[in-house]
Amino acid sequence: MSRDTINLNMSRESVGMDDISSRLTHKKVCNISLKRNQNTLAKGLAVISELVASGRLHAEGEYEIIRTPERLKEFMDTYVNGYGEYVLDVESTGLDVYNDILVGICLYNPDLPSAYVPFNHTDLQNVRVADQMTEEQVKEIMLPYLANGDLKCINHNIKFDDKMLTFNWGQRIANVWWDTQIGAQVLNENEKHGLKPLYNKYILNGEGSDEDFGDLFEDIPCNYIPIDIFAIYGANDGFKTWAVYQFQKQFLREDHTRADFRKLYYVFREVEMPLIDVCMDMELRGVAIREDYAKELSVEFNKEMEEKEALCDAYVAKFDKYIEENATLMRLTKGTKKINYNSPQQVACLFYDVFQLKSVSRKEPRGTGDKIIQLHRNKAKKAGTKKGQEFIEFLDNYQRYKECGKLLGTYIDKIPAVKCEKTNAVHTTFNQYGAKTGRFSSSDKVTKINLQNIPSHEKRIRKIFRARDGYKLVGGDFSQIEPRVLSFISGDEAMQDAYIHGKDLYAIMGSKVYGVPYEDCREFYPDGTVNAEGKHRRTTMKSVLLGIMYERGAKAIGEQFDKSADWAQQLIDDFYKSFPKIQQIRLKVEKMAEEYGYVTTICGRKRRLPDMQIPDHDDYRYQEAHRQSLNAVIQGSSADIMKLAMIAIYRDPRYKELDCHMLITVHDELIMEVPEEHIKEGADLLTETMKKVGHSLINLPMSVDAEISDVWYGESLNTDYLEEDE
Repeated sequence: MSRDTINLNMSRESVGMDDISSRLTHKKVCNISLKRNQNTLAKGLAVISELVASGRLHAEGEYEIIRTPERLKEFMDTYVNGYGEYVLDVESTGLDVYNDILVGICLYNPDLPSAYVPFNHTDLQNVRVADQMTEEQVKEIMLPYLANGDLKCINHNIKFDDKMLTFNWGQRIANVWWDTQIGAQVLNENEKHGLKPLYNKYILNGEGSDEDFGDLFEDIPCNYIPIDIFAIYGANDGFKTWAVYQFQKQFLREDHTRADFRKLYYVFREVEMPLIDVCMDMELRGVAIREDYAKELSVEFNKEMEEKEALCDAYVAKFDKYIEENATLMRLTKGTKKINYNSPQQVACLFYDVFQLKSVSRKEPRGTGDKIIQLHRNKAKKAGTKKGQEFIEFLDNYQRYKECGKLLGTYIDKIPAVKCEKTNAVHTTFNQYGAKTGRFSSSDKVTKINLQNIPSHEKRIRKIFRARDGYKLVGGDFSQIEPRVLSFISGDEAMQDAYIHGKDLYAIMGSKVYGVPYEDCREFYPDGTVNAEGKHRRTTMKSVLLGIMYERGAKAIGEQFDKSADWAQQLIDDFYKSFPKIQQIRLKVEKMAEEYGYVTTICGRKRRLPDMQIPDHDDYRYQEAHRQSLNAVIQGSSADIMKLAMIAIYRDPRYKELDCHMLITVHDELIMEVPEEHIKEGADLLTETMKKVGHSLINLPMSVDAEISDVWYGESLNTDYLEEDE
């Protein structure tokens, strides 16, 4: 078997221009000056030459560069006929699935050398280099293997590779068998989950480095790197992924001797791995937007910013004399005395030198962040003076000015700017292990769009997102999913009875704690009039329960009601007396965390809290872990329910028959895009599946209501489509 050898001084022959040249030329990532490219590449090659000569840089095993269709087919046939599983890793010019270009593919199985298949390497003028197949040749050979469900594909962060292949080649990987990144997160959510750190920690016993020679090329797309050099990088990635895969299989096994690892395997195999396909479809589809509405919103928010800035300026003008005496502010404002409220340095001078505010934080003695502002606001409120009220109004205007600017830059102006012209939609990435509890997060390295943190109090921003023509948005939101989980794991009969008989949970709690009838703890009387005292009792119970679940102390609860910490602590104590099983489950979870260093969700997902084993319970690390312990079980279990509901919907054949598409998941909410003619059935599929999955896991009735609209958080269209249910 002939193999290419490393040749750092290889000569490259141009073979003519094709579509790749024009595609690369218009890519922002490639609009680096040729001089910078050449200098950086030359520097990188010089360093690599030295590393290779010294033996410090080398392939981890044998490797081969596949340059002909015949050899590629022979290679893949060997996988199919002999092994059934292999590592596949695509290499591209960047992370933009919709605009970046596939450059090559890495393949690995331990009984064959690592293989790198180049097909779009170019020189710095974007002219293809010699001795490589075309992308079309590689695609034609690889498609049947990618579509072969018997061939198990292994990868690190396989969703990205699958999206690249699906969008560029129109073929998804049929059997996404093992993602070593997901495996690492299931096994230990607290460590680094990059391939290199995992390989160095578990395969090299910490003796390797987390860096590799790819870091030497900075922002240079891999198509500009000589094939012989890049093949080492590709070969090593395949080798390392396989090694980490073998390590993880020791623990993530159905037949493991330890029950906790068998449960972890269930989480990996039945929850996290199936979600890859679900999330991939959501991400590739993206969400349509209303660009005209976003422009209108931009005008509104810019106008509000101007108004708030003018109000701030009017207040600050009263201190002109003191600003003139402040050399720093006069220098920073260039003598104009006009404060830039986006400058922390200017605002700090204004607050602490001109206003002469006293510091409210040891860590940030001249802080200007939201938490610091709130502390100053609280002090002014307690003073109760007219000047204090004027200052509070200034702080409110200042914070709103800052908030408007953030909303404009992060969402209102940003969302239309990152719309993909090829798909006419905005795309994000859903991170299955975005939170260490197993909850989703949303982010994207290219668009920077996070669909999970669009502020709920600014519903106007969510209205930028719309249903495609001919579709409607159908949202399903689990009601009180976390209290339901708590009632299940605690076994508290009163809580469970509330859900079983459809009663108001917080009113039941108020009745027991305050010792008054259930009706006297409801927000409204039977005739519909407001029951002020009942509303107060109900609200305090809700606050106490959320405080227990999220470890909010008596001080925070007391402040919410303008009461003392002692008042709140008495309320908490009375609550525990009325609901002893909640106290018992909290203590049980904390004891488990102290004994084993972790807690588990209803599906067996672990949340590792090693600081719970610190002997000194006054240590801030122990206290922080203590605050997380019960919430980790509740939040993680809620995440399990949502994830399994998404999988169940996706696997229902009717889902695809109706042309339904999940678009967004935000905590306990799932939004689907459904054709208008199938709204009723699509809404039923969404809500009934969510209820069924939740009930199967915690054996309690689940409440999920469908909300139909044209835009996210828009006017409800339920009466137009769900009249049969009334």
